[in-house]
Amino acid sequence: MHCTPTEELACKLVKIPSVTPADLGCQDLLAAPLQACGFKIIKLPCQDVNNLLALHGEGTPFTLFLGHTDVVPPGERASWRHEPFLGECVEYDGQPVLYGRGSADMKTGDAAMTMALCDFVTARPDHPGTVGLLITSNEEGDARGGTPYALEYLKAQQLIPDYCMIAECSCERVFGDEIKNGRRGDCNATLVIAGKQGHVALPEHCLNAAHEAARFITAMLAHPLDLGDRYFPPSSFQISNMHCGTGADNVVPGSCTLRCNFRYNNQQNYESLQAHTQAVLEAEGIRAELDWQPEGLPFFTPEGAFTRAVQHSVAQVLGITPTFSARGGTSDGRFVAQLGTQVIEFGPVSSTIHQADERVSWEVIEQLKQIYELSLHRLCALPPKI
Repeated sequence: MHCTPTEELACKLVKIPSVTPADLGCQDLLAAPLQACGFKIIKLPCQDVNNLLALHGEGTPFTLFLGHTDVVPPGERASWRHEPFLGECVEYDGQPVLYGRGSADMKTGDAAMTMALCDFVTARPDHPGTVGLLITSNEEGDARGGTPYALEYLKAQQLIPDYCMIAECSCERVFGDEIKNGRRGDCNATLVIAGKQGHVALPEHCLNAAHEAARFITAMLAHPLDLGDRYFPPSSFQISNMHCGTGADNVVPGSCTLRCNFRYNNQQNYESLQAHTQAVLEAEGIRAELDWQPEGLPFFTPEGAFTRAVQHSVAQVLGITPTFSARGGTSDGRFVAQLGTQVIEFGPVSSTIHQADERVSWEVIEQLKQIYELSLHRLCALPPKI
């Protein structure tokens, strides 16, 4: 089977079991064609995390592509139809797909970004501004030593991107239907809800902490943080873990520990999340100790020249005009957005990511590369940033 350079590179990447934070040579595969096209290659390792930065040109606008080579573990082999790191084109439900862990999230994107940059600078070696690629091996983990570490290098060099394109899966139903021009923030909290331990047969002398927790959850769900807007869904409150009880069937628990997660939009911040939660506790008369762990801020890029450049490129290649949305989880875009950079995400359909039988339609690989390359040409035609 004949493969384009993008398809061949995507297959090679998926064959590598680069579970977070291992890279295992993925970034070397990406660096090779970029270096051959004249990109400056900068490796930024931090302990067991690998970061790759490739740059071409100078000045503004500075367009940065962002990605990661690490993947989540594949889980049990029995859950997979083929080998989890197969990295080949196979037929799945009658359609040719690139099969394997990381195919959708996000090694197809890595390959497409890399080859789009190569073809762009080959066609326009004297292009205006700067183009680049930043890849980390710790995006699926805690990000320590990853994208935030590499961004410190860019800041020290006074290389602040104007535009950042991330190849994370953005599409919901069909390839090309959505561009993510924002992402929700992420915050975890541990609540230890107080009760009074006692005998289950004497509830009048106890205060069941599990029942108090149930009242708190009911009240939080009855009083949502907000209703969302055109781009962001309503901010979400979810219980991710719960623990209470002594292990004895005849003892009412005196405390109940809840692990809560908030995925919140740009109408909220850490302070408003805490204030809302405290107000619910006080209104219900529930005593609790809280410990907050902020994970990431929301970010949002208004529709404008950047978003239109990508939207028009998608329409040109696929015949679909994508809509804009800030639904879904978070990404390393939250770190880049703090620099004042406009950040959007466009990549394959997200329906199989982190699942067994992860896969991406074979035709998407080359289409994605074409969209990125067209976007680069359009962005370079924009007026330089002042």
